Amino acid sequence: MDQEKIGSFIAENRKAKGFTQIEFAEKLGVSNKSVSRWETGKNMPDVSLFLPICDALDISVNEFLIGERITTQENKRADEILVETIKASNKKLKSAQIVIYILAVLVNALFMIGVPLTATPSDAMAVPLAALLGGAVSALLLSCLNIKPIWLFIFIPISVIELLVGSIIYCGELYDYGLPYATILAFVQLTLFLLAMGIRKIIRKLIKTKRKNKSS
Repeated sequence: MDQEKIGSFIAENRKAKGFTQIEFAEKLGVSNKSVSRWETGKNMPDVSLFLPICDALDISVNEFLIGERITTQENKRADEILVETIKASNKKLKSAQIVIYILAVLVNALFMIGVPLTATPSDAMAVPLAALLGGAVSALLLSCLNIKPIWLFIFIPISVIELLVGSIIYCGELYDYGLPYATILAFVQLTLFLLAMGIRKIIRKLIKTKRKNKSS
């Protein structure tokens, strides 16, 4: 992106709208010094301000990014390409998240069902510990994904069911280690998910604050 060209384009369209730098800054919730730095090409607006700037100046995002007006047909086609690119990117991301989610379920199954299938009576401690380890690993894997919280919480009963199935396979009933360890597993996974969500929320706030400070 040509920073100076974009700055001149912002200034040109601001003046065309009859806004002073102070009025324009108030519309965007930034200082007039920020607007001045944009227009002189010394700084770029924060990404979060791209759409508000375009709305205020009645320009498209594509026009903003290239720093000049483009014809209606060109603009329409450019917008279509941008939308298609975003949709394709989101589709790939969603597909990757689904694959990782399924992988986490399989990791659970490996530890919680696969281990009991091959365990011997002398592995009485190893079997539940393997289940807890698998549950923790899969929970950490899912915690890295930016998915809706509901899908994280749905994973907990899936893990519990897999652990109980493993309990039946290993000792023929639920009460030997199934229910007690299922309770521990649910608590561990819930704690990891809530911790991950909290950390993610804090990071978002820090990024938002940093962007705001950079724009002001």
